Amino acid sequence: MKKILIFVLIAFVGFTFACRKKSDPSPVPYATFKVNGVQKTYYYYSKFCKDFCASSTFCGSFNLHDNILPAELLKVGLPGNPVAGQVFKSGDYRFVFTYVDINQVWYTYGSLQLTLNRWEGQGGWGSGFFSGVLKSSATDSIVITEGYLQDLIWTYTPEK
Repeated sequence: MKKILIFVLIAFVGFTFACRKKSDPSPVPYATFKVNGVQKTYYYYSKFCKDFCASSTFCGSFNLHDNILPAELLKVGLPGNPVAGQVFKSGDYRFVFTYVDINQVWYTYGSLQLTLNRWEGQGGWGSGFFSGVLKSSATDSIVITEGYLQDLIWTYTPEK
């Protein structure tokens, strides 16, 4: 009887550890969206950082390929000290949203909106949803829908 009880106890402990919930995987920085109905997902990125991005306070970018050519690029510049729930619109002071297509045509003007649903500050994550219409300087326009981005936030803190 004692051997059966020990066996059942060991089996119970083993079953408990085998069935416990595994932690969720770490998030991955990326941007996904549709341009004129064509799905795009960019996994190459630069972290949101305090940078000179047309005078925005935080700047981050997403690329289709890991290269320095400005093609298949999404660049986002956020002014001030962003917070979750904040909405940025084309024309807002120091808000930058740029899409560069495969032919290196830059789309920066128009009526685009980005809503942050997460902003954790330095060392944390930022994410948001975006959509709207962007135009190039040649007046070509594109429609961006179902946009979502998430990225790490980094700011430089000098050592003292």
